[in-house]
Amino acid sequence: MRTDPWCGNVAAVSARGYAARLWDSCGERRMIRRFLLIAVGGLLTSPGPAQAQLDPETKQPYLWRIVLVTKPHPHISDDFRNRLKRDIFAALQTGLGPLGTVELIDLADPAWPRDKWDPLWQQFDDKGFAALDLPRDLTGSKTHFLRVEYRDGQFHLEARQYDGFTGLSSPLVRSQSVYAPEQVGRVAGILLDRDFGIVGTVEPLAGSKELVKVILRAADLGPVQQGVKIGDVLALAGVRKTNRPAPVERTATGKLKLPPPGATPPPALSSTPRDFTYLRVIDVVPDGTLRCAVFTRYENALPTTGGIVGYRCMKLGTVKAPVAIRLIRGDGTANRTALNIEVRANDTAFPNLATPNPREVCKFNPTTAQFHSERPLAGIACITVAQGRQVKQFPVPILSDQPISLPFDDNPATADRAEYERAVYAAAAATADARLSQTVCFETVTRLLNKQTKAGNKEALEHAQRGYETADAAYKFLSDELARLKEQSEKSPTAAPLLERIEQSLATLQQYNRQLEEHIRKIKKVVERENNPALAAKEVQAEELNARIAILLSHGEAEQALAAYDQLILLLPENPELKERRDKLAAEWKVQDAAHQQARDYLLKIWPTVATIADFKDNLDRIRAAVDTCKAKGDKLTLRKLLTIFVASRTKLQDLAAALDGTQEADRKLILDATEVGKRMAALEKEITEFVK
Repeated sequence: MRTDPWCGNVAAVSARGYAARLWDSCGERRMIRRFLLIAVGGLLTSPGPAQAQLDPETKQPYLWRIVLVTKPHPHISDDFRNRLKRDIFAALQTGLGPLGTVELIDLADPAWPRDKWDPLWQQFDDKGFAALDLPRDLTGSKTHFLRVEYRDGQFHLEARQYDGFTGLSSPLVRSQSVYAPEQVGRVAGILLDRDFGIVGTVEPLAGSKELVKVILRAADLGPVQQGVKIGDVLALAGVRKTNRPAPVERTATGKLKLPPPGATPPPALSSTPRDFTYLRVIDVVPDGTLRCAVFTRYENALPTTGGIVGYRCMKLGTVKAPVAIRLIRGDGTANRTALNIEVRANDTAFPNLATPNPREVCKFNPTTAQFHSERPLAGIACITVAQGRQVKQFPVPILSDQPISLPFDDNPATADRAEYERAVYAAAAATADARLSQTVCFETVTRLLNKQTKAGNKEALEHAQRGYETADAAYKFLSDELARLKEQSEKSPTAAPLLERIEQSLATLQQYNRQLEEHIRKIKKVVERENNPALAAKEVQAEELNARIAILLSHGEAEQALAAYDQLILLLPENPELKERRDKLAAEWKVQDAAHQQARDYLLKIWPTVATIADFKDNLDRIRAAVDTCKAKGDKLTLRKLLTIFVASRTKLQDLAAALDGTQEADRKLILDATEVGKRMAALEKEITEFVK
């Protein structure tokens, strides 16, 4: 069972990566999705095709970093590691050729102390290969971890890659064992090369939902198309622009690649894997592009809601093999009987149930509780699971001969409850998207006003008006959806906390939209005065600064508001009221003692960096204490700013929980931890909201 981590509600889900998308086929999800496409997506995306906003980087070479991690042992000496690095470099750089550079980083080398490590390397050191699944900003570099250990008379190798251009990780941890030390380098090279995964940017083809074009990265540097062939399968990720600056990278010697002085760093990009959606290459064009067929279980394979500005893809190391399919119920247990369930699989298209084909039928084995295909399938399995009127389709890449787990509940009563819970979860996700979009709208309006130009003010007004209309439409639609779900609440008593959370979030959405409406009136007045030649420029600028101060204070941005007051006082030095207002704000923002400073620094600087479920859990007591300190000091500004941080924290926690597999014991524990964190954070957010009113 999957939980919404911010409130603790249980929603049915099964295998890794299938979270929040399982409800995509039910009527409630389709309705919400259509609404989001029109409304909520408008806050985060600009008009026009999303794919056009992503740079395919055809002139950008690959940077393939091999991070060597070894366990101390007499057989893994300095000489062994140096020879291993030379062998790997020779094998991989030759194959990569003019398309990029291979870098070898040995974490056992004294030249690489931990304080020079990339954050990803530190996370790998703490959490192992699971760290590659954590969400992070894109860097453009490939990072391939190779772990080498000597035990039981053999060298054991394990490898897995994170691709910083797409945000995707190799699905499997490749492993192999070698007896002879002189063979380790050759085997390591083969192991790493298998999952290099050429990458590209996806563009839609006019008039077709079944075909897309892929522009390969580094296509202008050499014969990049040689790294892909007809029949290859590519995984997809939706890419979003953030309000954060792009992460700073390190060179091969550990130095930071700092931007030139005064340069504005580009915005960071983040990505989300697009589950149950894959591309298969049907044509390799000499100009470095591909034509690909789209395989998906969704009505819209490449949605542009939620701030997605485009899609990128990475080739997977698929194989040809028979498939074994295990069906997982909503409670995370495997289905042990067939119960009139029909499973079919093909590798060219989804089976047509109206046209029986014996070669597509997967026979059930009661001993293994798995459905087995009659023949090997190449690259991708298009699987259809049917029971009565319930029919689901799943495209799945074939990566090995290991069983494939798919979510499918064979109990009608349980399925009905699970579908209701998914609909509740969908409404909660849509509400969270609307709140996040609203927060980004406020930030964008503030940034545009900070330009202090006529064009910037006009653009700020247009963006604020569009944001207000979108949030208002979201509030009305989701309020109706909440009322409908409440009428069916008897279907799942466990959904009650999430319904309450949705109601709380909608109230916050409406509250901030009223603020935005007031800001629109002020900005509109500024724009009208700017267009009036009879008014003095000083008056217009004063109006603009006052409008900016109001928006900043509504989100607790005290320091920026004080700076705006300083500009306003310089502009109108004869107005004593301005200095009084500025002094009053400065007094409210002033740190009262060391404990107050420590609490503020934690809430505004440290809490936003929390990156894992374990980190969230470990920091619960600390954030509680910091909030209590700020409340005792009457510091509403810090807590108002914290509320905007909570919006991003909620999304981060949901993403972390969505990547977990309810059938795995370790992940079940993390799901419970995320649920507990979510309950406490929701209660704290509600408490802070009441305090800062």
